[in-house]
Amino acid sequence: MDSIMKHYKDKFSMIKKIVGKEDPIIVEIGAHYGEDSLRLVETFNGVQLYCFEPDPRNIVAFKKYINDARIQLFEIALSDTTGVAEFYQSYQEYNETDLPTKYDWIDQEVYLKESLNNSGSSSLKKGYKFVLNDSILVKTQRFDEWSEENEIQEVDFAWIDVQGAEKEVLDGMGESIRKIKLIWIEYGETQYVGALRRSETINYLHNKGFTPVEQFSSQGNAGDLLFLRKKNV
Repeated sequence: MDSIMKHYKDKFSMIKKIVGKEDPIIVEIGAHYGEDSLRLVETFNGVQLYCFEPDPRNIVAFKKYINDARIQLFEIALSDTTGVAEFYQSYQEYNETDLPTKYDWIDQEVYLKESLNNSGSSSLKKGYKFVLNDSILVKTQRFDEWSEENEIQEVDFAWIDVQGAEKEVLDGMGESIRKIKLIWIEYGETQYVGALRRSETINYLHNKGFTPVEQFSSQGNAGDLLFLRKKNV
């Protein structure tokens, strides 16, 4: 796992500066194999990290490689309803002898057996080109219900990477969105039905009491936006 931080030190140094404390409470919505989860616990010694990942293939990898008391995995998709929903698993054929460099910490046997190649593009939303023939059903939950069940009083940093289902995650936060200090969210994944564009994301979160931090946000048609909750909101 020594290689997990390579090429990512600057990004996570930036996140550490933004969060501004050694013991944050972080929610990672769309945790994939847990690669960023590992980087977060390396960045913050005292972090309490709640991860959400519904894809059973990714969960296999997550559980195999991550064993840290600071990380708690919830095998659900956060959305705007609690129940079950169709989930579209992405996959592209993979015939290389070596793993993609950024995933070279995963055993090749696991990578191939679990059909992990390009699994990070899976989504609750339709529209992505490279998906398996049959959708599956996954458990869903609203964030406001989850945070109440788990007695979460405040979240320092929420990282939302859910391939076009960002609005559903935000809708499911309800009034509990006001517990969150910083939101880092992907936008512009317009191949997915109903994905938010940059301006739509800014307008949505402005109405919830958040302002974009342009210094740390992407400016193009697709990327990531950082939002800070306004004081006294």
